[in-house]
Order: sequence, then structure tokens, then C-alpha cells
Amino acid sequence: MFVLSKKEFWLLGIVIAAMAIYFVLAQPQMNDDGFHYEGFAEALSRGDLDFKSFYGFQGLSIFAVPVYWLTGSHDSIIVASAIFSLLSIILAYAIGKVLYGSRRAGIYFLMLFLLMPYPYTTMMRGFQEAALLFFVLLTIYASIAKKHWTPAVWAIGGIVKPFALTLFPLFFKNTFSKKNLIWLAVGLAIGGLYLGASYYQTGHLVNNAAINSYQGNFDPANPPALTESFTFGPKGFLRAAANLLVHSRKIMVSPLAVVIGGLALLFRSTLPFRKEFLLAIIINVVLVGLLTFSFSKYLLPAAVLLALASVPILLRYPLLAALVILDSIFVFMPIWNYFGHVYWASLYVYLIPLWLAVALFIYDRFFTRDSSYPHAK
Repeated sequence: MFVLSKKEFWLLGIVIAAMAIYFVLAQPQMNDDGFHYEGFAEALSRGDLDFKSFYGFQGLSIFAVPVYWLTGSHDSIIVASAIFSLLSIILAYAIGKVLYGSRRAGIYFLMLFLLMPYPYTTMMRGFQEAALLFFVLLTIYASIAKKHWTPAVWAIGGIVKPFALTLFPLFFKNTFSKKNLIWLAVGLAIGGLYLGASYYQTGHLVNNAAINSYQGNFDPANPPALTESFTFGPKGFLRAAANLLVHSRKIMVSPLAVVIGGLALLFRSTLPFRKEFLLAIIINVVLVGLLTFSFSKYLLPAAVLLALASVPILLRYPLLAALVILDSIFVFMPIWNYFGHVYWASLYVYLIPLWLAVALFIYDRFFTRDSSYPHAK
């Protein structure tokens, strides 16, 4: 069971407060898909379920409805994303601590969460990756803690972005008890109701704008055939590799952490959930490799699992952890150049999450005595 000590409570409270200030200092500007997510949320707040007018997966928009009711803000999906991002801070710490049985592991995985700028930067334009990251983390936590309700969380993540569904291997072997089968049925019902309602209104299972999205205005009522989203050949898999490892592609996390996590999964047989992580990563990479058009954000579940797998090595070799932080500068900069400078007035302010990660690293090195996880000794 995950319980916070007084020291942990204050540590997480400080990080949450700093990130809340960071979000308040931003100047959001709705763009691109964000208008459709916000439009769906505001229509739903009036009792109008409108898949036909607004493309994309609308899981975040459903959660934004109470925010719109309370605030009347036309940035309700951005506010909802900020709430999910702040909650993710607690989840990231909990996952590291529960999986590896160490407070230090919790600090290190929280540090890696802060070094993933894409989700909490692009949410300022109305994108959903911050919410997707929350449900990815919640599915991981629920899986490693063997919670009966894991399939329901997994399904909700799938209607935020379907890439969350690649996490199914994490809890598959625990789904066959009576209680878990009930929750699996609940999860499948959530997905079925969502897809059924969308199909009833539009005549399509998925309203996806990625294909042909740069060839004129996208018509939500007449999207390309779903088969156009897939192709076969080496280019897609080369793109998938680049989307994990090449800084200029606005990747999720430091390539060094990805490589360390990958090597740990391949060669450290004692790593908890090793097989489940590997299978989920392979499914995510294969899915993205088969897509005609893909972004690095489609590999968010794989990037999170690889970062999580790197934690024991980073604990054992602090120099590597320092290098991951240094390498993360080159993760932040392309995202600053493309997105970040629009929403934050100063690069130094934009890098607040990086400064927080540095502070956590220093705190761990000089003020933490927990070495209960054997690889941290």
C-alpha cells in the first residue's frame, strides 16, 4: 500500500506547488486539434454529444466538462490537463517507490517525469498528451499494485489516446480472477460505448486527422479510410526509432535514459515486470512502425516504461543520472524552439522543470539515506 511520510508529503507538495506556478506563468493559446477537443467539451457541457463536428479521441474533453461548468473558461481542456499533470507528480513518485521498494527510486522516476517536457508544453495549445501521460502512469501504478480496477483505467486512457491500450500486457495475467474479469468487462464496455456512439454519429470507428492533415482543411464528417493510416515497410520502424532517440524530433525523454532502460530490460533478468514491460514496448513500437504518419508522442507509453526501467541503473551510477539530466537540455530545447517560446516569456522560466529535476538529484545525493533497493547501494 502506498502511504506518504511527512517528509515525502512536503517534498511532493513543493514540486506540485512549483509546477502549479509554472503553469500559471504560461500564456496558453489554443491551436490545431485543441479547438476540436475544446469544442467537443463545450458541446457536451450543454448536453450535446457531437462526434460528427469534432475529430479526434475525446477522452480528455469528457473530463474537461466539469471544469467548463465551474469556470466557463474556453481553455477548459488546458485547465483539465494541468490538473492531470499535477496529479501525475504523485503517481510518478508512487510508481518508482512501489515498483522498486525504495523512496530513492520514487525520487528518480519523478525526476524523469519532470524531464519529459513535451506533454506539459503542448497542453498549452490544447493537446492531450498530459492527460494521456496521467492515464499511462495510472495504468502502470494500478498494474504493479495489482488493483482490480486496472482495466477500467486502461480503457479510459484508450479513449484519451489509443496508444495507452498498448499497456495491456502489464495486467493481462491478473485479469482472470472473478473480480478482475468484472473490471475487464467494465473497461471493454467503456471503449465499446465510446466507439459505438462515435460510429452511430459519423459512420466511422475512428475520426482521425493524422492522415492527410496537412493537405487542406480536415472534414470531420468524411475522414480518410482507416486503412490509409497503415503501411508496411522499414521507413515506419526507422521513424519509430528516431522518435525515441533523435532530439530534433521533439522526443519524450532523454535518449540516454531510453538506451539505459532498454539495456536493463534486455539483460537484467531480476528487473520487476521485465517481460510485461518488454512486451508492451514492442507492441507500441510495432503499432507506430506500421503507421503511415507518426509523431514521437505516439510512443509515450514505451518512453515511460523505458525511463522507468532505467531507474535502478541510475540509482547505482549517479554519474549516469547526471548525464541524463544534462542530455535532457537537448530534449527541452527543440520543444522550446517549436512550442515553448510561445507560452513562456523566458527560457529560464520554461526550464523550471529541469531546475526541479536538478534539485531532486541534489536532494537525493545529500539528504536521502534510503537504500532499501539493492541496486541503489
